[in-house]
Amino acid sequence: MANLPSNKSAGNATPDIRRVVAWIAVGIAVAITLVAAIQARQRQLKKERTHSPHQVNDFDRWMTEVPQFVRQHANYVSDSFPTPPVTLLVFAPLTWMTPPNAQFVWVCCKFFLASGIFLLALQIVRRAGVEPSVLAMLLVLAVWLWPVLGDMQEGQTNLLMLLPLTAGLWLIQRDDWPGQSAGGLLVALAICIKVTPIIFLIYLLWQRRFVASLGVVAGMGVWLLVVPALAFGWRQNLLWLNQWIHIMILPYVEHGRVEYYVGQSVPSFLSRLFRHVPAFMYAKRTGHPLAQYVNVWNLSRNVSDWLIRGILVVVGGVGLYWMRRRVANARSRDYVLHIGAVAAFMLWASPRTWVPHYVSLIFTLMAVAMVLSDPAQAYTKRRQAALALAAAAFLMFLTTDIGKVFGPNGHRWLLTIGVSLWGSVLLMYVIFTARQKPRQAAYAPPTGLGES
Repeated sequence: MANLPSNKSAGNATPDIRRVVAWIAVGIAVAITLVAAIQARQRQLKKERTHSPHQVNDFDRWMTEVPQFVRQHANYVSDSFPTPPVTLLVFAPLTWMTPPNAQFVWVCCKFFLASGIFLLALQIVRRAGVEPSVLAMLLVLAVWLWPVLGDMQEGQTNLLMLLPLTAGLWLIQRDDWPGQSAGGLLVALAICIKVTPIIFLIYLLWQRRFVASLGVVAGMGVWLLVVPALAFGWRQNLLWLNQWIHIMILPYVEHGRVEYYVGQSVPSFLSRLFRHVPAFMYAKRTGHPLAQYVNVWNLSRNVSDWLIRGILVVVGGVGLYWMRRRVANARSRDYVLHIGAVAAFMLWASPRTWVPHYVSLIFTLMAVAMVLSDPAQAYTKRRQAALALAAAAFLMFLTTDIGKVFGPNGHRWLLTIGVSLWGSVLLMYVIFTARQKPRQAAYAPPTGLGES
């Protein structure tokens, strides 16, 4: 990293070089997807052969529960199915397949979801007037690969949420009434799949983008009420929605307590330090599970929770002050930096954030890639961006089973110290200290995805 290539050589690489690198990346992504899909199918087959009571992954559990909702109108009784009724429409067709084939298809779908997310996020940066360099894109992929792979293996809905969120932010960048309205509708869909993207509604209101904000509010009514009611009926949908809100929303809103101590968020990390709660569990040779504690204090639950809330409020307040000036033109670099910061805070603030949830870091990664590729940034800042991306790639790599080289509990210890969290902190430092450009005229790159 000592000698970064100039913007002329790195940021404006010849189309042939970019095309070759892009096709190589696509080939590697297809190969990884197929391997992950085959592994998921084999794990499901092994479960069926051995009649194991253990779930293969989250998707396996949902494939058991979704038919009970759709055919028997079962109730929400716990957080084992954590999403509102609209997601039943996504999973119901997959239950028509055998469980092993459904696992294979769901993993393959992740390739198309991730590809759409990456291309739209890239286009958001291009609209801001910066063409990311090949080096920047390779570093972004080196970080993003590991949470994407984790999402594939765990069968989760992070990428399913992230595609409409990315498309919505891309449409809002058009800065016209139709774009902001449609963008708000898609951001609302992301919120209705996973609640945490609601932080982008706060950002839109703070930036006084009221058309997009109204689109989000109206869209939440559409996706929570209208669409599932057309499939399941108004009465059944309202019953499910009421149950889901009481299980997934009200307990946190009313009490705000941290219940998930082993995650990669600020509440989880600080809970491990502030309270005498297990950082992780492991089994000795006797077979009995033992708890590992790392707390430096032993605060009460209420004191710890209020202290964590206070820290998050301070961090959020600093972020709002940093974004205090309205971005008059969403095609500016400021917009890219802002949504990158919001995405990182979304991961930090949710107590249930785990490694696969860090797929949402794509906005943060693209913002740092923009800094790395922007000739308006000082050389030292571009170098910092490259180093931060490289360090984040290494830290995210440590979330894989490679951590076992440090001993039987090496992987658990690396997650306990929050390697994903600290990688995102490095990226946020670059974003917060980057030179923001004056509000500029809209930029239209020569080529791109669906330019308006």
